[in-house]
Amino acid sequence: MNDCFIELPLNAVTIAERFLSKYERILLYGDMGTGKSTLVAKLAQVIADSGRAVFCIGADPGSPAFGVPGAIGLGEWRHDAWQLLELEPVCSLDAVRFRLPIVRAVARLASCVSEGVLLVDTPGVVKGVAGSELLLALTNSIAADAVLMLARQSSATPLVGELGAVPTQVFWAIAAPNARRPNKKTRARARTQLWDEYLAQSTIRDISLEQVHLLGTPPSQ
Repeated sequence: MNDCFIELPLNAVTIAERFLSKYERILLYGDMGTGKSTLVAKLAQVIADSGRAVFCIGADPGSPAFGVPGAIGLGEWRHDAWQLLELEPVCSLDAVRFRLPIVRAVARLASCVSEGVLLVDTPGVVKGVAGSELLLALTNSIAADAVLMLARQSSATPLVGELGAVPTQVFWAIAAPNARRPNKKTRARARTQLWDEYLAQSTIRDISLEQVHLLGTPPSQ
């Protein structure tokens, strides 16, 4: 591990106390199933208990912790849960192929947060060109002042070179031993639950097709 990276214990209270003294825009990075979303929620609770506003951008359209699948969401921690404030549609669950729309959406939502602590829960893309581009682009898009990396103890840390190149302080912690990558069925059930929760709060509107302006070429009859 790079000597410039600061190791922290996987303890939300300890991490929050370290961040609150100096950092307000924090990017959480790590492979899928390392517990980023769980840690983000625990950090949010500790930060909120200290009296500060705390926000999160869920930057993984495939497995969002809140909001809806296929979108990037901005939430605020209220009443022990994330309350959705805004959505930026990406219209894809694929964070590898749709990197640019994700980065643009994150940047737009980050500009909506002028005070308080902002946490960014990144996609679990940590390999190859996609992982490298996402890490550096997301760090810059929110003007991050800290990156917190969750690494598996049993494997080499990916993108060490890129982490060393980000223009901010990098912290790291060992992921919980019981953290696991969710399988396809688990991810599908989680997405369905998010849609059900979102639609339960929606309203039905009738739109006359005569008032809709069609763009492009409609399909043949």
